[in-house]
Amino acid sequence: MNKLIIVSIAALLISSCAPQKTLTPWTDSFNDPRDPAIVKEARSFIIQRQGCDHFRGEPGYDEERQKLLNEQIKKLCTGTDKRLAKLRLRYSDSPETVKALADFEDCIEYESRCSTTEPE
Repeated sequence: MNKLIIVSIAALLISSCAPQKTLTPWTDSFNDPRDPAIVKEARSFIIQRQGCDHFRGEPGYDEERQKLLNEQIKKLCTGTDKRLAKLRLRYSDSPETVKALADFEDCIEYESRCSTTEPE
């Protein structure tokens, strides 16, 4: 009986020493608080893609402005279609992450392989 008690106590002590998952509060590009359960890799994607989507929606009212927008779009948007698909697959078991990634369009890059429309 003593062995059983010792083994039980040891198991409890060992499990209490296991690293606990800490959920760190964070905010997105718009300074909105986001679910701390969203995985870190997806957090960086969300911030980048919000920047991408912001510049995609800005008007290029003159040549200088359009050049700036094109530079930012290239910098922030390139590769995001593929990265989004990978994140959705990799973290399909994280409901909070899946929900956060659902906010983004699948295919936004001009020459994306997932695009269903032909470039004009």
